Amino acid sequence: MLNPIRAIKLLYQLENHPEPLGVSQAMIEQNEQALGVQLPAGLYHYLLALGNIASLNSGFNHLGLLPLERLGDHLVIGKTCDNDGVWGIHVDDLKQLNPMVQMSRNFDAIEQSEIHWFDELPLAEFLLAQAIINGVNGGLKHHAQIYDFDGITIPQDLEQKLQSLASEITELQQPHERYFQAEDFGVVMLLGMDESIPNAFMIASQDEHKFNDYIQQLAIGFVY
Repeated sequence: MLNPIRAIKLLYQLENHPEPLGVSQAMIEQNEQALGVQLPAGLYHYLLALGNIASLNSGFNHLGLLPLERLGDHLVIGKTCDNDGVWGIHVDDLKQLNPMVQMSRNFDAIEQSEIHWFDELPLAEFLLAQAIINGVNGGLKHHAQIYDFDGITIPQDLEQKLQSLASEITELQQPHERYFQAEDFGVVMLLGMDESIPNAFMIASQDEHKFNDYIQQLAIGFVY
């Protein structure tokens, strides 16, 4: 199973950070007792290790901010940056090793029975995907974005170019999103797709030299 904590520490350069990066065990267990649930081990250890980093957990989308809350039969673990959707884990799945994280866009429905949830990614993969999404949207020091509204701004062969420059994180692949990393998570890239045609691309790194190197190799007109 993918180890998101190791990858995220490499990506955000946190391996030798001198200060505690997580929330306290007491805070987590107090939240568990209040909700009457036990968090999945992956989420528990994520909060202990990385739960107190604003750039990672609340720089764009909001993830794992205590106190967590219940919404019907789901434990809500995150919310989109525009407050238009939430992510949660069904309470019956909390004891699984790597439970499925689901998303709801109508979480504010008057009747809880009308709330619709659809599968997103298993928990470990979800945590890493969110770290990359938040990173390319400003959580990492060096980041750039480009969007294609005319069909010519982003080269049609960008996907093939990325395959030669970086490694795809296939576990995170979604119908409209492809994730890539290079230099052992020194650089990450997110490719948006619409029917196999690239329509958005983002790249980010904590390392300015690595960031500039890949920007030059890609030779695309980014917005910084």
